[in-house]
Amino acid sequence: MKILAFNEDNLASSLSNKYTTPEQVKIKQHYKYFWKYLSSKELGAKTILIEEGYVSRDYLHDYASYYALCFENYDKVCRRVHFFDTKFTKKTFQENILKTKENAKEFWSHYVGFIVIKPIPVKMIGYSVLKTYSNGENLSDRNFWGLRTYRINLYGTELKLRSLAFQEQDSVIAACATTAIWSMLNKAAVDFHTILKSPSQITLDADNVSPDGSRLFPNKGLSILQISQAILNSGLVSEIKEADLRTAVHPFKVVSNHYLKKIINAYSGIGIPIILVIRVPNGGQHGLHAITVSGFKSLAPQPIVPQKKMSYMSDNIDKIYAHDDQWGPFVRINFDGDHNLITPWTEGHKQKEPTLVKSIVLPIYPKVRISFQDLEVIVAGLDTILTFFFDGVIVADLVWDIKIEYSEKYKKIIKGSGLEASKKIELLTTSLPKYVWIASCHIGEHKLMCFTFDATNINHAMIGLSVISYLPDNIQGELIKFLELNRDNLQYLFKHMASERYYEFLIKELSKK
Repeated sequence: MKILAFNEDNLASSLSNKYTTPEQVKIKQHYKYFWKYLSSKELGAKTILIEEGYVSRDYLHDYASYYALCFENYDKVCRRVHFFDTKFTKKTFQENILKTKENAKEFWSHYVGFIVIKPIPVKMIGYSVLKTYSNGENLSDRNFWGLRTYRINLYGTELKLRSLAFQEQDSVIAACATTAIWSMLNKAAVDFHTILKSPSQITLDADNVSPDGSRLFPNKGLSILQISQAILNSGLVSEIKEADLRTAVHPFKVVSNHYLKKIINAYSGIGIPIILVIRVPNGGQHGLHAITVSGFKSLAPQPIVPQKKMSYMSDNIDKIYAHDDQWGPFVRINFDGDHNLITPWTEGHKQKEPTLVKSIVLPIYPKVRISFQDLEVIVAGLDTILTFFFDGVIVADLVWDIKIEYSEKYKKIIKGSGLEASKKIELLTTSLPKYVWIASCHIGEHKLMCFTFDATNINHAMIGLSVISYLPDNIQGELIKFLELNRDNLQYLFKHMASERYYEFLIKELSKK
């Protein structure tokens, strides 16, 4: 055990090993990122604690798969480097590990996280868990939805840290896509429906050969098909969202920022990190790369003028946070224009060329059968009908928040809402599928209505479950009359084979006392 002050030289020394000197460490992008991240105002690291002889399960799997068979005698134990946001001496630390956790509560509250250093050349950043930036509950603050609680045992004391594990690809048993899947599974495996595997196991799950037909190890990267196969073998299925925008600047289609925000917001409710396949500026070209999104920051919603097209709450997303194995955890990614992203790749490029999204890979549970696009068609019909009703009455546009949720989480929201007790009891005692789509209609910060749909049904069925109205009684009564009087003209605005049933569902739910 060694305790050091947190500074640039000590950080480089802590992250080094016998194959990679502190000078070589300082050249790495990871070092630059970790120094900036850990020294930020929000994490404020002050002390480094080095734990030698640490056994990492993930590295042991990879060691057995590849490194143990090398002529070079690579070690099978690692170093774990811990960080604290306060200064202390070795004597103070020893005194606190002898205390009960409760008695040393104030001391351990300063724990920031750890980085595992693998005993291999250059690509040595292993299993790492660090605190996030502040994670508020307000809409205007950060929402790290793709996190889990880690139990960290340090010299007899169990610590808890809410984060998402990170590691660097070693380019031997894992490339960027494998590492992105590994980070995603770190969260998805918490519910026991999914299997958490090491990078080497994930790569083997992807296929028997590399995308170009060559051997799998050393690994050169995974195709979209191989990514999906690896996800399937871990107990999940994939929805692939392809690029939706063709521009005059690029010879290929890209994912628009509007669409990207809609998808990330929609699927964040179930908490599984989302994988983006991106094109990064690299040596004058755009190379393909994979990152794992686990959070976003939204601006406070404001009333907007009426629009011809449908408006979405997700447009308030200001930035996203992603694990990029070439940089570090919770990398800030900003939006620029219709389709450009500003990432560390952009900031490190001489011409400041933007990062572009090629595909979105959504790992989801097999029971989720209704996609965002399936539901968006129904919500578009609701938007058109309600826009007709409110025409000339309101001066702001209707804004929709569409998100998939666990039904138990939805019921917790209902329990804490301002609804009348009788309505709460009705909703809380109603049997629901495990996953539900929630479509909320807003004007600025005010919620007007909330529609619930079965996410496990088939898309040509009428999947509506309930409608909650926050409208005053007199306006709700006028809406019901409006719907009944204009049935022939409005019921087919649902571009769905069950349009008439959706219209009847809307009237029936609004008419409930």
